[in-house]
Amino acid sequence: MRTRLSLSEYGVLSAAFAVQFLAAGSLFAESAPAPSPSAPPKIYAAYVLLAESPSGRTVPFARVIVDPGAPCPQLVGAGKERIATTPRLNPHGFAVKVCEARYPFGRSLSVTGGPRLPVVVEAPSRIAVLGDSGCEPKNQAGCGLDDPQWPFPKLAQAAAAGRPDLVLHVGDYNYRGTPSGFTVTVDGQPVKRWYYDAGDGAEPSELCGLTGPYYSQNSTGNPDADNWQAWWLDFFQPAGPLLTAAPWVFARGNHELCSHGGPGWFYFLDPSSNLAEGGGKQLACPSQDGEGPALPHLQLVEPQVLHLGDLDLLVLDSANACDQLPGLTDAYRRQLGAAAKRLRGGHRAWLMGHRPIWGIEDAAEALYGCDGKPQSGPAVPYGELNQTLQCALEGEAGAALLPKLDQILAGHMHRFEALSFAAPSHRAPTLVVGNSGVEEDTGPPTGAFAQVIDGAPASGFSVDQFGYLELTRDRRGVWQGAMVTADPAAWVPFLAPCVTPAAPDQALCVKPMPSARTALGN
Repeated sequence: MRTRLSLSEYGVLSAAFAVQFLAAGSLFAESAPAPSPSAPPKIYAAYVLLAESPSGRTVPFARVIVDPGAPCPQLVGAGKERIATTPRLNPHGFAVKVCEARYPFGRSLSVTGGPRLPVVVEAPSRIAVLGDSGCEPKNQAGCGLDDPQWPFPKLAQAAAAGRPDLVLHVGDYNYRGTPSGFTVTVDGQPVKRWYYDAGDGAEPSELCGLTGPYYSQNSTGNPDADNWQAWWLDFFQPAGPLLTAAPWVFARGNHELCSHGGPGWFYFLDPSSNLAEGGGKQLACPSQDGEGPALPHLQLVEPQVLHLGDLDLLVLDSANACDQLPGLTDAYRRQLGAAAKRLRGGHRAWLMGHRPIWGIEDAAEALYGCDGKPQSGPAVPYGELNQTLQCALEGEAGAALLPKLDQILAGHMHRFEALSFAAPSHRAPTLVVGNSGVEEDTGPPTGAFAQVIDGAPASGFSVDQFGYLELTRDRRGVWQGAMVTADPAAWVPFLAPCVTPAAPDQALCVKPMPSARTALGN
């Protein structure tokens, strides 16, 4: 998330906000009676995610979210095939149980008392990409499933109707449950305090405060603490049709920092697991108590490299990569250098993460050098993202990784942006898909742009219209992209309409989102 909101637009979750949750029709585990031992479990969500095993293999895991007192359901296949699921650790006390099991390639299993899960193909050829999909209640009306200001529920239905082999989400799932800060009274006056957000936001106090004071939603007794209700309403309920349509790869966004929705991220979506092929150790957020330096409260996650046929997908956890001040450059330099060694030579490689390594938006900001000292550079029209990752790729890590990358997929900016660098730069083109639900950023640049970014000439275009990206591989092995949107006309100055069969030289086009009736298969 990149915020440009005034201080008055944020505050602590109030009693009225809790009433809003109830009015939206959520099926809360907190208010549901425990089922009897013989009753089938209440299935809130069932999905399959991909992970990298300790041996470097790509493995699928099924997860099922049930009432806390219910038994973990079985996965049922053809004949007598039965796979038991086991509960994940729940250190933060979420009011639902998450059960999981290793899931097979090539065949579909059903959840006992629940939905049928998708077939996992080893070489996907049709991929849906979404990002920044949650809803801001104060800025997008009521954030209900039929709210015209929040398109994610309909985008998820449309993407499911497209029958993808794989879904990629580039982060920021939970907005309504992750306020930016809280208000305290000091000498009789209200004073704003900001939860740690790794350099996101527009206020000086929101900058990358690794030295502290560290404030977290999830400190003991905080009424803002991460909770199941917000995850259900913002992600699992609207994403339901798409969760069972295809396996997913989840990237962590800054709304999933441990100071925000991190506890839910590690319980519901993070690929780590106590199962052997999930690493044997389920990750969780460390203690969020104490207002000292930030680092003891952070959880930095190693990148995953997923082998998907002839495609390598590097999934980077960039949640803690501050947009401007490079406070964790060394950690990301080590991670990116190590991940580069796991990419297979001669194969197509994409990097997927929340924060763009290179992207532009809004007015130019004061920059720091990679040594962390303030410096002034040549004036440019727009600000640049992401300085932490740019500095991490200077030197050996960049030399090892950048020549191998064919595409970068990101979010964070609440818009769609396509960016490419002029030769002889080794930087892969970037597609920013941050336009799948949360209120769009209408600030500049809108439309075409060209400027020097991180020392290299770049050009592209930016559109502040909702949608998702559909990537399709043709028989020649060439990938083509289609932006699926409710308003194709807004994209026509930059993208031609998609045609069937696809034009061989058309790398990216735009097409209308199917109607709700079509998307639901009616």
